[in-house]
Amino acid sequence: MRNKIKNWFKNAKIQKKIMFIYICIGTVPILLLGLFALSQERKTLIEKERRNIEDSLSQGASQLKSQILVYNNLSDYIAFNQPISDVLIGDYDEIFSMYEQYTATVDPVLSSLKYFNPNINQITIYLDKNIVKHDITVDSLHAIEGKEWYGKYKDALNQKVKWIIDGKNKTSFSARTMPIMEQNQQRGILYLDVNYNTLFSGFDDISRDGYGLYVVDKDGNILFEKSTFPKNDNKKNNKALKKHNKNEKLSFKELEKKMADQKKGKKSNYLIVSTDTGVDNWRVIAYQPQKMLAREVQTLVLLIFGIIAICIITSVVASMAFSRFVVRDIKRLRDNMQAVEEGNMELMVTSEAGDEVGSLIRGFGSMLGEINRLIHEVYESKLTQRKSEMTALQAQINPHFLYNSLSLINWKALEAGQQDISKITLALSSFYRTSLNRGKNVLTIEKEIENMKSYLAIQLCMHDNDFDVIMDIDETILPYQTLNLLLQPLVENAIDHGIDLKEEGRGYIKIIGRKDDKNIYLTVEDNGVGIEPEILSSILEFKTKGYGVRNVNQRIRLYYGEEYCLKIESEAGKGTKCTINIPQVLQE
Repeated sequence: MRNKIKNWFKNAKIQKKIMFIYICIGTVPILLLGLFALSQERKTLIEKERRNIEDSLSQGASQLKSQILVYNNLSDYIAFNQPISDVLIGDYDEIFSMYEQYTATVDPVLSSLKYFNPNINQITIYLDKNIVKHDITVDSLHAIEGKEWYGKYKDALNQKVKWIIDGKNKTSFSARTMPIMEQNQQRGILYLDVNYNTLFSGFDDISRDGYGLYVVDKDGNILFEKSTFPKNDNKKNNKALKKHNKNEKLSFKELEKKMADQKKGKKSNYLIVSTDTGVDNWRVIAYQPQKMLAREVQTLVLLIFGIIAICIITSVVASMAFSRFVVRDIKRLRDNMQAVEEGNMELMVTSEAGDEVGSLIRGFGSMLGEINRLIHEVYESKLTQRKSEMTALQAQINPHFLYNSLSLINWKALEAGQQDISKITLALSSFYRTSLNRGKNVLTIEKEIENMKSYLAIQLCMHDNDFDVIMDIDETILPYQTLNLLLQPLVENAIDHGIDLKEEGRGYIKIIGRKDDKNIYLTVEDNGVGIEPEILSSILEFKTKGYGVRNVNQRIRLYYGEEYCLKIESEAGKGTKCTINIPQVLQE
């Protein structure tokens, strides 16, 4: 970090250096004092918030304990009610008699309890004998034998109240045996279902945002959970908000890990408070991101940063006023140099200042004048030389003279009855006519294919037709544009380095033309000796004479762009396939 600051200061502009020094002198001491005060205030607020959360949890736990005690007392009242137990124990010869007893004795007691305690959803006594279900108050034990909770806690049920809370499905009920019935060698289960949300309603009174809460039993099972992280109704921010809340909300496993880390003395970005509820070893644990406390110190933060902002603005204004005068001429020299870098070589650079910077500006102006003089001399010399070279080249390649000469050779061959010579002469004339293309760089694919056929006709004559030519061209691509002389170098390489070196079997050259939605693909394929992998990997980098494959690749990329190129695939001993891809452009 020290080296980075040193390098930045070394490479920074002079005006920025002056501003940096002023800002450091004016703001760093105040910034340090402000941060120290902010840190102390934050510690105080965290401790205050911890006490507030502990008080809130204690109140919620006390209310939960009170409600559990009320429901336990109701359960005791029913379980130890002698008349109810006598009715349930009794044997009845007729269903009507049993119904009459249940209606007269059991229903009034259970109904009155539900009436005075509206948060009780259901009170049912399950008997271990075959009886007809009586409303929801009395039923056979067979009705719950298939329930998951009964199979799990069947052996643990006794005369003490057993609370079974399912935090996932938000259900809460208690179950116990009937003591008086057990004394008479009969088994009965008292089931009391209460409203889940009401049971834990004591924790709804915690009036703060941005916290999470878990109530767990001694085995770590989650009985109740709640989180009050901020919500946002703006649909545009929903995605970012969900991600933000997800990062703040902790699963119970994550919370346990953070609690363990805090016990080991590790720092945490969460404030975690835990207390005992006094019910069956249940614990309530609350956590809150410490960044939520930032709202409490908002006024202090605004004050501190307001002072810092004033100091920074004052330092910046003072440094700008002072540095502008100091670096004015240096900035002018920099602007002149930048203009020269952008190509403005006719710039006039002068200065009337008598200091070192003024001398430097005048020296730069003199140097620029000398550079302009040398550039004009060299440019005019090179231009004259290039015109001479072009004139000589044009004199060497005179298309009309070439075509007339080839035409004369053709007629002489016909007069002498030399059909092969005439055929080669016509093919050569067609090849150069298309290749020269009246000085144009582009032509239709149809013309390029004709040029290729002429070249192959010459090669077949030279090779006594000892290889085959296969043309597989989609006619729909013929009107499109291509660069001239793209296929000829590829066919030439296929013959010279593939077919001619083939020792067994008859060779062939296949020319394929296809297109897709955007591009055209021209392929030259042969069954020659192929290319070794080490050569294939760098073949497009070889510098070859004339129109080699490297030249073809460079022309395509320069004219059409970097995404278009020549691709070569080869397998030693089996052949080579060269594919050109170009965009679909109709020839004007």
